[in-house]
Amino acid sequence: MSAASDESAAKRRKVRKGTHCCRECRRRKVKCTFAAPDDDSCISCGRRGTKCVSQFALQSPDLLLTPGISPHSDRARTALQTTRHSKITQALLRALPSPSEVEILLGKVSRLSTLCYQSGFKLNSSSRQDLPLEQIAIPSLQHPEAHPVLLARQMLLLAAALQHISPTEVISGLDQHHHVIMEDLAESAIAMVTTNDCLMGTLEGLENIILEGFFHIDSGNIRRAWLAIRRAVTTAQLLGLHQPGQYRFKKINDKNDLDPNVMWICIISMERVLSLLLGLPTSTVGTTSGRKSPSQTSGNLSSLIMQITARILERNQVRVPQQAQEMTRDIDRELIRMTEQLPSSFWQPLAFAGLEVDSVEAFCETRRAWDHMCYYTVVNQLHLPYMLCQSQSADVVYSGIACANASREILTREIAIRTFNPITACCRIGDFMALIAGMTLILAHLASHGQTEVNRLLAHQRSSDRATVERALECMQSMSELHEDVLAAECAALLKDLLSIEGRAAQGYKADADETQSSDYQPTDNPNALVIRVPYLGAIRITPEGITSVPYSETGQDQGHHAGVTIGGIGSIQIEPPTVPDRFSVNSTSDVPPQAARTQAASDSLQQQHTTQLLPGRIPDEVAEKDHMFPDAAASIDDWVFQGFDTAFFDVLMRGAGDAQFDDGRIN
Repeated sequence: MSAASDESAAKRRKVRKGTHCCRECRRRKVKCTFAAPDDDSCISCGRRGTKCVSQFALQSPDLLLTPGISPHSDRARTALQTTRHSKITQALLRALPSPSEVEILLGKVSRLSTLCYQSGFKLNSSSRQDLPLEQIAIPSLQHPEAHPVLLARQMLLLAAALQHISPTEVISGLDQHHHVIMEDLAESAIAMVTTNDCLMGTLEGLENIILEGFFHIDSGNIRRAWLAIRRAVTTAQLLGLHQPGQYRFKKINDKNDLDPNVMWICIISMERVLSLLLGLPTSTVGTTSGRKSPSQTSGNLSSLIMQITARILERNQVRVPQQAQEMTRDIDRELIRMTEQLPSSFWQPLAFAGLEVDSVEAFCETRRAWDHMCYYTVVNQLHLPYMLCQSQSADVVYSGIACANASREILTREIAIRTFNPITACCRIGDFMALIAGMTLILAHLASHGQTEVNRLLAHQRSSDRATVERALECMQSMSELHEDVLAAECAALLKDLLSIEGRAAQGYKADADETQSSDYQPTDNPNALVIRVPYLGAIRITPEGITSVPYSETGQDQGHHAGVTIGGIGSIQIEPPTVPDRFSVNSTSDVPPQAARTQAASDSLQQQHTTQLLPGRIPDEVAEKDHMFPDAAASIDDWVFQGFDTAFFDVLMRGAGDAQFDDGRIN
């Protein structure tokens, strides 16, 4: 035996007697079992496709290096991955504007826009003084060797920052409009990186998905935001973020101060809020943070919202009225208890006076206002099913007052934000929350007109509430004019019509409701009833005698002969113009395509909307009708304006009415 062989044998580890474990199972510290005593490979190696080598075998390279762990295959895999990354990077670079254009755009970007997208899920500290000072770096947008995930991050940050520049502003030196550049940057990063599963194994990759979700929210495309955040949930779970202490993520750059715990809370809270507002199920039932109290979440309500919205979503699936009411009481008590943990300074009135728009102080105030709006929206969603019930029980009255108060708080903060900075896009979802609040407040007053004088608890607030909604309406109209914003135009049209209807109801347009028959029910036949019809759900009928829920089968399908304005982009709500001066009604139709609604919402005045022809031919095919009503799930903001918020809103209202106790068509 040679000296080399003797030395190798001496170094060889002795195997304990009775050991039958193969080398691979020993390395993985798993039990090594054979299906049959004469098998050449154990069960674990057979399942993994690796070579099963006994510990008694010589430690030769040919035996120890399996195809899955050979250094040659590792180098080949690394080279292949580098080539693939290089191709993606080059494709991303081709989507960038020229270096001179990038420099011009960065000169127009404010620091506030960057803070909006970094503070929510990046900060580990609870101090507001530790806001990130990082700016978008020019070299990383042009360097050909940048990692595609990091390059896509910079592109998404730049696209998000460009959302804060007014679309009416003219920037010299650009070959294209800055909003066209914004869309190209975002869509390129989304198509090549954030939707590429091969690039989702790092925290930076997860960060990009969150940035995509925020970009869609501030673009007004809430459904695409929901899809992006849903992808963020699954990616975070694959990285182990849902299990503290069992993380499986990697980092491309160790200098990034991404906190997986904060990111997880942000993802879950956003997914649940969007699911709640869109009327869609959540994918995170039973998931809790279990690590931080609301007072430890960077001064916002993300942790609270994550827990409360899960319970509200669960409550919304309950069809037993008594059980749902008990859950509502429990959730309300928990909501109050959790908010009391926050410092009193958090609830102080907003103070925008004297602040610069791009200052850190202004950002903190805007963020605080946004947190307030989220909280009061959760309160609204909790009590909304009971708002229109005519029962005078303590719980029903409490829910109605809670909805009215929460709606006022939301509208007040929406007005404050839009008055201070009408251009900012970081609170775009606040426009949806304000829309829901305005609709809730007006409907609360409409319902109160059917009450006896003793039970009209909102009578003294009516004038101030109408003034608040009208001021919010002015903000939405100014947003529409500034941004050529279809969403703001639709919100303004809907609120304006509801204000008009409430005003007429208050002036005495109340009469006995016409008796309806299930076979030929036509909401517009009664000039003194407010009827809100939602496709595939039914209708809510508000008359002086009370509020009734009408099943969809009784609402009638043929609404094509009525001229009106479709609000919401999906045909879910239609405000019918009066056929004579004394008549008014509110209806919904599924026969008007969203394109017609978008055209009318962008017109100069509501009267022009009412007089413009909106009489498309009937669609005989039910499938074709649904295609008009419900565009592609990821359709753009122009194709699906309210993104289903309006349908979800009235669905909750009608479900609450439908689950209540009925007596001769009345809700008790």
